[in-house]
Amino acid sequence: MSGRGELFLGDLVRAMAELRPADLETAAAMAALLGQGRRAPTALAPSHPARATGRGTASGAARAVRQGAVSGGPPRSSPGSAPRAVTAEGAARATPPEPSGPQPEGLQPRGEERAVLLTERPVDFSLTAIGGPARRTGAADGALGAADGTELPERSTTAVPLSHEPPWKADWARGIMFAVVATPVASREVDQRALLRGVAGRQALRAVPRRRRFSTRRGAQLLLDHGPGMAPFREDGVWLRELVGSVAGRDRVEVLRFRGAPGRGVVRQDPLTLDPYRPPPPGTPVILFSDLGRMRPPFAGPGVASAQEWRDFVQAVTHSGCPVVCLTPYESTDYPAALRKKVAFVPLDRRVSLRHAREAAARVRGPAECP
Repeated sequence: MSGRGELFLGDLVRAMAELRPADLETAAAMAALLGQGRRAPTALAPSHPARATGRGTASGAARAVRQGAVSGGPPRSSPGSAPRAVTAEGAARATPPEPSGPQPEGLQPRGEERAVLLTERPVDFSLTAIGGPARRTGAADGALGAADGTELPERSTTAVPLSHEPPWKADWARGIMFAVVATPVASREVDQRALLRGVAGRQALRAVPRRRRFSTRRGAQLLLDHGPGMAPFREDGVWLRELVGSVAGRDRVEVLRFRGAPGRGVVRQDPLTLDPYRPPPPGTPVILFSDLGRMRPPFAGPGVASAQEWRDFVQAVTHSGCPVVCLTPYESTDYPAALRKKVAFVPLDRRVSLRHAREAAARVRGPAECP
């Protein structure tokens, strides 16, 4: 027995080890005498006065059992009382029956708190599918299933496409493209300053001078490079194609695709048909979306045009009277000086301003100007 005067399960174990009962009935009787049998709920404690003195009775019964075990006879009773036999049936009969009704939640029969299991707790969260409905596949489809043949859900993943970010600022994109595509044409307004200069200089006026304005009525020719060097900028090419069509008019823009250089052949409609390149009418701007062979991926071989091939192409286009503007992902200083004299480079950079586009286009537009 413990030093505090209370009986615990350890006391019953030590008593069993010392007394060594021969059968289960004697062991059950010993457990009942030590108060380790079936417990009654706390609500029935006031109706059984004998329960209040259960500690002293259990201690006396334990001493009687020990004395009987030492002397080899039955347990002795107190003087003046008749001896009685202790059996398992009597111990079970002495224990009051448990109530059949529901007991308070979280409490054990003797008023002790019981730990609430995780499965008994209310669910305070919810699950939301973010990848779409799960697709169920059976064992016949090659998916992993349970041992009983049930189908297991397979998680579906949906790739979220990234939004394209324009290379130019949204407020300046149309203005930059207008500066690239527009060409000076004669308007209906009379140029009074030119007329006065001619009269004051006693020049023979064969026609009334008109003022010039920038217009996109001549359209443009857009050459899209589909080589390996421009593969990372395919979305920029699609964006520039829509921008040129919205500024100059989709019916006035001729879109051609090429690999290496346009002099090797261009694709107009059918991707399997390679047509020879022909410059547009004089005065029509030619817009190149290319790196002009600057980016040379490994193992590209002859697929990338050389600098000399590009110089010959630019020379042929400018000789036909068309200004050449190159929209490139690199700076203009990265190209040879021979190309910078005949090609207006406008980088695909958000730092490019409208003034830079106007100055670059005006530098190569001089030979193409006509009334």
